[in-house]
Amino acid sequence: MANAGFNAATDIFSMGANWKVQSNSMNPSGSVAECPNSMNDVTHRDAYGVRIAPSAEYTLIADVEELPDLGSIVTIDTKKVMITQISIKTAKGAAPTASVSGVEVESGATAKRTYSCGEIELSARHRAQDILGFLGSTTPTTLTESTFTFSVQPSLAEPQGTVYNSDCGDGRVVAQFTHTSGTGAAISAPTVSGTAQVLSEPVSKTSPENDYVTVSYAVTDSLTGEDAS
Repeated sequence: MANAGFNAATDIFSMGANWKVQSNSMNPSGSVAECPNSMNDVTHRDAYGVRIAPSAEYTLIADVEELPDLGSIVTIDTKKVMITQISIKTAKGAAPTASVSGVEVESGATAKRTYSCGEIELSARHRAQDILGFLGSTTPTTLTESTFTFSVQPSLAEPQGTVYNSDCGDGRVVAQFTHTSGTGAAISAPTVSGTAQVLSEPVSKTSPENDYVTVSYAVTDSLTGEDAS
């Protein structure tokens, strides 16, 4: 007999047919104002600032070359939501996954500024990948895991707990890499240059007993923003 509670998760962020949505959550939150009397008993309460901060988890089933723009607006359960973060994880022996999240903004909101995640090369193969080419034209065979977190910082005009206007800025990507080598060859982080790209987490080595050395580091770079026409 079918389980009446069984349900296929919905692609609330419109990631597309190449992604299989695994789960989503509305993550509602709010605040409560309280008025105490002389005996410190609460006589009045008001709830305010109630809004959602949706998130969703996806698994990749076919190759993709682009992601939704950060700062873009989607409609979820009649509410307007700004996409604020997309995190892509790849690893040896596992299908690539994505975590997407956003914040509720004003009713009738339209995107004011968006940030492109750039051209990516994300394969559905179950392997560790460098989807932005930070490590050069050829991905090192020592790479065992990577996570690319694309994000923007939302700003909300919200007197009395109600959002009346929204915008975003500070588009960036943080790429975290993990390597393991059994040959004894040295593993080093890529050389970064320019005004925006930096080695944001220096090389860290873990040397467990009876196992191979693991090396990790992270690179941070800026994303290109564009105001709505």
